[in-house]
Amino acid sequence: MLKAPFYIVSDNHFFMKNNQDEQKRRKKMFDVFNHIQKKGVGTLIIGGDFFDYWFEYNNKIPSGYESLLEELKKLKQSGIDIHYVLGNHDYWDFGYLKNNIGITTHKGDLIIKHQKQKIYFTHGDGILKSDHGCRFMKKIIRSKIFITLYNLFNPDFTTKLANKISNTSSKYNHHDNNVSIIKRDVLEFARNKWKENFDIVLVGHYHQEGTIKENNKSVTFLGDWLTKFTVTVVDDSKLWQGNWKDFLNLS
Repeated sequence: MLKAPFYIVSDNHFFMKNNQDEQKRRKKMFDVFNHIQKKGVGTLIIGGDFFDYWFEYNNKIPSGYESLLEELKKLKQSGIDIHYVLGNHDYWDFGYLKNNIGITTHKGDLIIKHQKQKIYFTHGDGILKSDHGCRFMKKIIRSKIFITLYNLFNPDFTTKLANKISNTSSKYNHHDNNVSIIKRDVLEFARNKWKENFDIVLVGHYHQEGTIKENNKSVTFLGDWLTKFTVTVVDDSKLWQGNWKDFLNLS
């Protein structure tokens, strides 16, 4: 059973190139980790896409993430459990995070029972009705055949390619052009989960924030760490959400 409170971040998209802007984003994350560590109890839940690219080659991992991994390890060693729901950018974890840091990874959705409530936690990719391509690619790139073939490429080549794509990508703001569609389809997804007796549904991937409530049930979008720097906290059946500065001021 996961220990409450649950501290949640999602869609951080930390890049491999540690330039000045990246260092500022990481510093905010480290401040949040330190605040959690001072509280001394609870569970950090990462909602996927913490890394903008992650693929393990026989325990060899992409370079550039050393400071992030070090801070995660410090947090874990302080007594804070860490659970990681893998996303569409960082799905290819094959044991490194568990073996070297102690992080529990989830290749599927996470179900949490907290007090009298059931919480359904999903990264969220593929929820939209129009996400036919996303669902198709999800099956392909998570298949054993794809992973086996990808492993045949030189890791230096694939890492350099991913690094180039990572550092030239946009701010993933394409979701902002489809907010009404996202809310409609995610709400329908949540209603189906509510019918399955879940009380709280938590959804990442879409880089949106906020909570929609119906009949004492709720669905919450987990924001991102590109422009919003969102932290969500679930404790004593209550849900709080704000930016990293607001979180640091929580007692």
